[in-house]
Amino acid sequence: MNKTLYVLAALCIFGLTGGCGDVKDALDVEFDIHYNHTFTIRGDAATLSYDINLEDHEDYRKYKDKIRSTQIEYIRYSITSNTGGAGTCDFFAGNYGSAFPDATKVAQTIRFEAGETRGETDVEWINKAFLESLLAAGKLSLWAVGTGSGIDVTVPVVVKVKVIANPLE
Repeated sequence: MNKTLYVLAALCIFGLTGGCGDVKDALDVEFDIHYNHTFTIRGDAATLSYDINLEDHEDYRKYKDKIRSTQIEYIRYSITSNTGGAGTCDFFAGNYGSAFPDATKVAQTIRFEAGETRGETDVEWINKAFLESLLAAGKLSLWAVGTGSGIDVTVPVVVKVKVIANPLE
């Protein structure tokens, strides 16, 4: 009987000092989701959208109703082929399945010279908050847009999403 009383007293004190939140936080589950896509940009035009759906990932589906946060860790790009002229590339994002005219620019303009290739580089954000707000719904569409006459570049992109879930949510 005394042991039960001690355990109950300890649990009450633990609960009153906010320890339950700490225990709950300790049970957070973190996982990363990587999306790889290659944009081929030719001339002054937007590419077809690349649709990202977090529900395509098994862990996301498992914890879908227990998600605490989703964050874009990075978008990395490279230029692996450039057989055209000098130009620029911009990344835009919008609601999943939306049309390009409704998209918003999310990263600084990438400039390149004729024939220039480039190793893996992180984008410089101008509207990361918008991109992450789209992730709240678990889906978004991404476009690459070229500017410059005669540009013909291949731009592989990696999008890393960090998800934090808690089984107690």
